[in-house]
Amino acid sequence: MTIELTTREDLIDTLHLAAELEHNLMCQYLFAAYSMKRSTSEGLSEVQLEKTRGWGALMTMVARQEMEHMGLVLNLLNAIGGTPYFQRPNFPQRKERYGKMGIKSELTRFDKETIKRFQDFEAPQPEPGPEYCATRGVAREDIRALLLAPQVLTQRQAQAATAAASATQIPQPEIEFTSVQDLYLSLAAGFVAVAERIGERNLFIGNVKAQIWGGPGTPYSEGSMDDLSQYDLDVIQVVDLKSAINAIVEIVEQGEGILAPPDYVEHTHYCIYTNMLRDMLNEKPGFDAARPVVRNPLTRMHPDITAPREVNIITRPETREIASLFNLTYETMLLMMLFLYGGSAKTQKQRVDLMNAIFFPLMTMFIRPLSEILTQLPAFKDKNGNAGPGFELSQDKLVLPQPAHLWTEFQKYFDILAWQFDNLWIYELRPADDPIVKRLRYMSENMRRLGDDWRAHWKNVGRGE
Repeated sequence: MTIELTTREDLIDTLHLAAELEHNLMCQYLFAAYSMKRSTSEGLSEVQLEKTRGWGALMTMVARQEMEHMGLVLNLLNAIGGTPYFQRPNFPQRKERYGKMGIKSELTRFDKETIKRFQDFEAPQPEPGPEYCATRGVAREDIRALLLAPQVLTQRQAQAATAAASATQIPQPEIEFTSVQDLYLSLAAGFVAVAERIGERNLFIGNVKAQIWGGPGTPYSEGSMDDLSQYDLDVIQVVDLKSAINAIVEIVEQGEGILAPPDYVEHTHYCIYTNMLRDMLNEKPGFDAARPVVRNPLTRMHPDITAPREVNIITRPETREIASLFNLTYETMLLMMLFLYGGSAKTQKQRVDLMNAIFFPLMTMFIRPLSEILTQLPAFKDKNGNAGPGFELSQDKLVLPQPAHLWTEFQKYFDILAWQFDNLWIYELRPADDPIVKRLRYMSENMRRLGDDWRAHWKNVGRGE
């Protein structure tokens, strides 16, 4: 079933939902991956450790592709005049939050229940049989040809005209999409319908220079790290109906695999989780690849949480301090992404430099190591269980200040983070040669360098050409 999207506003609202879901799933996948054990000292044999590393690498790859999907959605938004969207509710959320999609949003450690939930997120509709991945599937109809066929356009045009003419049309309070696949196929049909009704030129009115795109065959032309393919990302620039459909095809091809070539289906998110779950079920009892991380470890309760009884508030002071540091680093990264995709005019070189100097270092040098450290630390003062990254958001912070104040605002974030890294309580509780302390000290030095680099080289970014 597809939901009719007949106006630009329908497309923008649905793309906001898509961006929220990609962000949401990415955090859940990363949480599970970061919860995994890293050495034989954690009770794994060499064989089990190798298996664990393989599963972790696959989940990290899927999360990275969710990041790619979010980039594609942001480009789709930009192309039709929308603005960057990074909002999402805090974890955990009841499955009713996403209506008929039934997506249960929560942060859980790597185990069979978690992977089964991930498999359900990515499942093609209708649900395929067990042979779908084992036989590498069967490529379905090509959505490009299907949606761009003249007879389909005529049909969609008629549907759009009928819906637009209905004066009694009332928005549904519940999300009507039945799956992630349904959402994207509805978007594809909606792009075709709206483009046919108002014309491509009138639909694609965004400033495409603000888009971030690249990867195999589409590299940036400037910068020392000038190609998104180094991050295993391939993000399409959206400028017209054809490229919009191509972007949507890429998302559903990688996720559910419904449009994937037969020899690629086994590499789709659905089949990765299907095969992973099969392997886990075949392992001997007692093999636990994850640390004892509790569900939904948060530093505090947030007003947008719809499943408050499922929250585990971190009460261990030194752990809670590091969890708060993680949240501030995460929010800083999102603000940088918001600036990267929107904000004031920037040259292509400035965008490439900004992407390489800020976004990816924040992810690889701070987000990941802080997450892995949290999964090693006790969450509570009086009971067992380890913490983890809560990906907590204060919704009012995801708003950019005026361009004239951007440099100062970001400098403030870096300076605060550097000070917090320098003054963690855990330094007083553990010896200087403790592995966690040494890793935090190393991150502290890097954050200080990042702040100094921003102070020295980015004074004019956001203040015009």
